[in-house]
Amino acid sequence: MEIKKLEIGRQLIHLLIGLIIILSYLIIEKSVLLLILLFILILAIISSIVSKNVKIPFIGFLLARFERDHNKNFPGKGFIFFMGGAMLVIKIFSQDIALMSLIVLTFGDSVSTLAGLFGGKYKRDPFNKYKSLYGTIAGILVSFLIGLLVVNAFESAIASIMGMVAEAISLKLGEQEADDNLIVPMVAGTALYLLRTL
Repeated sequence: MEIKKLEIGRQLIHLLIGLIIILSYLIIEKSVLLLILLFILILAIISSIVSKNVKIPFIGFLLARFERDHNKNFPGKGFIFFMGGAMLVIKIFSQDIALMSLIVLTFGDSVSTLAGLFGGKYKRDPFNKYKSLYGTIAGILVSFLIGLLVVNAFESAIASIMGMVAEAISLKLGEQEADDNLIVPMVAGTALYLLRTL
């Protein structure tokens, strides 16, 4: 039950941060938004390093409450990679592709985790034994529907499917598992970019 509470809290924060970035991108100039995100990313990295030895007010509370056990050696890892992934797609792609990528990251990733958590009786994902096929399908569906606000149906389907398949696959870089907060938006955005250029 504690794991469910932890994941619900983590995914609500994930959704809130993603939604703030998406809405900010609609009202703030791209270069200004990137500067703000860079500043936040630098603060997050410094906080991660410092919080290994010192409990920082508020940040320490968030880490104690929402950090997964396997990330204790890298406090705030998910947030740092979320900021990095968001910055990359905003910098690299056109606004509509970046927004679609952020939608897959924000909504697809969160919904897949929550749906997988509460739909655990369903078949495990063939790509990753720790994730459920139910969660992946739910993430694709939600990303697709919200994505219709920024791109056409075919593009939304491609970006959602590719991004969520990337989320379902466990990639390792040496001993470390690659963080899906960086991979998901880049795969979704690259798939959409290639679709348009080809």
